[in-house]
Amino acid sequence: MLDQEFIHNWATVFLIIYVIYDLIRNRKIGRTLLGKFVFYSFLYYLINVIKLTLFPIPLDFLKIPVSVQLIPFYFIIDWVNSGYIGRAYIENFILLLPLGLYLPLLFARYKNIKLTVLVAFWVTFSIEFMQLILGFTIGLHRMFNIDDIILNTMGAIVGYAIYKLISVFIKINNNIK
Repeated sequence: MLDQEFIHNWATVFLIIYVIYDLIRNRKIGRTLLGKFVFYSFLYYLINVIKLTLFPIPLDFLKIPVSVQLIPFYFIIDWVNSGYIGRAYIENFILLLPLGLYLPLLFARYKNIKLTVLVAFWVTFSIEFMQLILGFTIGLHRMFNIDDIILNTMGAIVGYAIYKLISVFIKINNNIK
């Protein structure tokens, strides 16, 4: 089985090798050291998103029935009926929140909320679609859930709002000085 720990460890080793290579090769050009740190932390964040959403992958290829949930906002119905919001819903909201913060922070073209939300939507749709395909082909025990797309995208919007608040605070602080 390709488990989360295996993928995380190897991806982290490759990231460390890349960071050392990049720092040596591009030490005098490109981003500031803080900018590089933010970029490297973004890469580490992506490793963790992949680890959490696509792994573990069973290598015994047992066919587990694939489930698909296409009712939008079912998590609200579930919340109202049960009286509490499940941990999975909170985790899905938080999963892409950093993406909404990283994109405009690292790439100038994503300072536009529409573009950032569009990318967040496509990232989460791609994750759900890959989970569906892996479920049909090798029996990945994940489920295609429209609520995951909604919650992930909402999380990215909140991340973008945090970016805007921070950038306004920094501008105000710079004007005071």
